[in-house]
Formats: sequence, structure tokens, C-alpha cells
Amino acid sequence: MEGFKNLEIKNFRGINHLKIDDCSRINVFLGQNNSGKTSILECLLLIMGMSSPDIPQSLNRIRSRNNMIGVADVRYMFNNLVLAHSPEIVAKQTDDVVRHLKLNLSYVFDEKEQTVQQNAPLPISESMALINTLEMLFDVTEGEKTESFRSFLTFNQAGIITNRKLAEGYVEKDFVGLITADLLSGNLVNDLSELFKRKKKDVILKRLAMFDKSIYTIDILNNDVYIGFEGINELLPLGMTGDGLRRYLNIVACSANPMTNIIVIDEIDNGLHYSAYKKLWEAIFALATNTNKQVFITTHSKETLYCLNEMLGDHPEYQQEMRLYTIAKTLNNGHQAYKYTYEGLSGACENDVELRGTA
Repeated sequence: MEGFKNLEIKNFRGINHLKIDDCSRINVFLGQNNSGKTSILECLLLIMGMSSPDIPQSLNRIRSRNNMIGVADVRYMFNNLVLAHSPEIVAKQTDDVVRHLKLNLSYVFDEKEQTVQQNAPLPISESMALINTLEMLFDVTEGEKTESFRSFLTFNQAGIITNRKLAEGYVEKDFVGLITADLLSGNLVNDLSELFKRKKKDVILKRLAMFDKSIYTIDILNNDVYIGFEGINELLPLGMTGDGLRRYLNIVACSANPMTNIIVIDEIDNGLHYSAYKKLWEAIFALATNTNKQVFITTHSKETLYCLNEMLGDHPEYQQEMRLYTIAKTLNNGHQAYKYTYEGLSGACENDVELRGTA
């Protein structure tokens, strides 16, 4: 499996410091609202795309659902909005390569892109008046060798990007599939196209039939997805079939796409009836195993966890492939990730123990 063994986050959004160890193929994050679950997924996206300075503002737009969010609003990724404390992400891959990313908001004051270093944090209003550059500073360590890179973009006072530069000599080889909490998220047409051209439509049809036995075909027409139902004499656009099927198909197609190495799914239960949870869990584990990818998931749903436990009970071959993490902000030790294996999940479900965090 290609992916990550562990992840360490510092000064990112509401997280001052958090370590997540012993990641497996399927990793599920639980926790109260505002505990940092979505922030963990964002850090994974950043570390996987650390050469692109456009990703931070893209993540802010997804989170805020506001396309007007600009590069200056990357300051919201800084813990407590203290710009002197740069967000840092460190991740160790399954091949022992270590990635280290640091975000920096700075001021470029000459043509040689020299950076003003502040000796102490300034008030937000004064700090932002001096900032015109977002830097992605990252290292890749393999064995005894460490290579350092820098990508950046510069913007004017109106927030318009005036210069963009990607790190020289670095090309990202891995690809991430993203399913946000938004029911319309995903790259469904692209995912399906990759599968169809590899003659793997039957993989999707098998999973669709598990969701609804009356589905007999799926096609892409005019860059839209159409579904065939028994008893209806024409194909229906996916948008006319309901949110549940669209959400299920988005996740299944992304899981099956052999071009992605890692998938992140925020609030997996959004838009789905509880009767579909077990089918979806089985599909994710089976497809991720078949395509050798790693998956990171958040959920609020207790029913989802019970269905996960039930599915794993039916499929012992997947039990060691799952890790469950309850993310909690403690009074004395800050953010902590409490890890559970299948045995912990099974015991909690059997005894009705709350794993999602307590009020």
C-alpha cells in the first residue's frame, strides 16, 4: 500500500499540535464539532500537493463555500491567526520517505524575492498590510538525503495574483481523490472515464446493483452521467435520481479509480440513508484493497460506525486494515488522537460505548 504511516500537525487552524500514528489502509476520524477532523484531511491534501501554492486558497473556498475567498485569507490557516507561527505538516510515508511542509505569509520587497522576517508577531491589521506573498516551503527526506524546495505566489493589494512560481526540479507523482462534505463534490465524470476506458464498467455496475437492484447500466453522455433503471425506457441523468445515489456513486468511483493513490472523504454519511452505510463500507474496503490505495474518512454518525463494525464482522480479511481515531481537544495536553483497532470498535459497539467524543 502506498500512503502514510503517520502525520504530525503544528499551528494549523484550531490545532496547535497533533500526532496521528500507525495509519492503515482505511482510517476513520471521529470527534465533536470543531475538533479538527476536517483540518486533518486538509493537511493531507496540502502535504500531497505541497508544490502547489494554489491549494491553500482552494481549501479555504471549499470550507467557506465562497469563491470570493482570496490568497490573503490563507491567514485563517494559522493557529489563532498568529502569523509568526507558521503551520507545519510532517508525514512519514509507507516507504519511509518523510515530507515536511511549512506555510509562510511574507513580504517580498525586491526583485530577488527577499523576505522580511518579523521578530515578533504584529496585530493582524498591521501584519496583513505588509504581506504580499504565500510561500510553500517543503523538504523531502529519503534515507540520508534531504532536498528542499520553494513554491510561491505574490499578490497585490487587491488580492490579484501577480506572480506564481512552482518549485524547480520537483514533480508530484501521487494523486489524491477528494470527496468533500458537499453532495455535489467529486470528479465523477473523470473517475468513470478512467474506469470505462480500462473496460471496468462492470466494477461500478456491481456496486450500483448492491445499492439498487433495478440499476442495469451507466453511461456518460454529453459530459454527464446517466443511469439505466429497469422498467424505465430511457436513461436518467444522475442529478434526477437523488442525493443518496449520487453520493454513493461519487465515493465508489473515486475508490475504484486506479489513478489515485489516496482518497480523503469528509462526512462520509452525508446524503445517505443508513441502509446504504454497510454497502458503502464494503465497497470502499474492497476497491481500496484492489487498487492498493489508502483512504481517510470523517464521520459524525453513530449508525455509520455500527454498520462499519457489522461489515468488518462479515469480512475478517479487512479487520486489520482499519484504524479509528477519536480526535479530542484536552484541557492539559491539547489535541490528542485516541486510536482504536477493529477489536476496540467491536467492543465499543457491543457495549454501546461512545467513541465520537463526549460533550
